[in-house]
Amino acid sequence: MWYIWLIAAGIFLIAEMITVGFMIFWLGIAALIACIVSLFTSNLFIQTAVFVVSSCLLLLLTRPFVDKFVNNKETKLATNAYSIIRKRCYCYQEF
Repeated sequence: MWYIWLIAAGIFLIAEMITVGFMIFWLGIAALIACIVSLFTSNLFIQTAVFVVSSCLLLLLTRPFVDKFVNNKETKLATNAYSIIRKRCYCYQEF
């Protein structure tokens, strides 16, 4: 059963590379933890419980910590674009 958890972790980590939310990463880490637990027990209920508990703990405990270091605020680039509103444009073409 460990290989299914390993495949799930790979899918979660690849999905994290596609998205930018930095949330699916914790599910991938929880699947890796469940993969390690599956080496010691073959009970599917225990493995699933470890996955659910570890993913909830990782999301609740580490997400606020990571948000402090990741710049989520939109940075606005000053372009002075509002100064050209209601101005005339003259286009010159060379023939």
